[in-house]
Amino acid sequence: MKSWKRRHGLSTFHGLKEGDEKELEITQKSRDGRGLGRLNGLLVFVSGASPGEKVKVRIVKLGVRHAEAEIVKGHRVAIAKASA
Repeated sequence: MKSWKRRHGLSTFHGLKEGDEKELEITQKSRDGRGLGRLNGLLVFVSGASPGEKVKVRIVKLGVRHAEAEIVKGHRVAIAKASA
């Protein structure tokens, strides 16, 4: 029997699937302290990431409105912010 995600087309929702590795810019923090960014319009939560970082992430959980990802070891780059 197919999983619920496959029956409802979520295995490749937003052009993403679990296990995909993508580069992501973290733009803000969530209420629970995880980093937040967007991939193809989908909100992505990343544990251990901070705003201003560009990280390579692996999608570990894919939902209808958001995804959860983990940082691929050793792929973290701080983005320099322009001073005013």
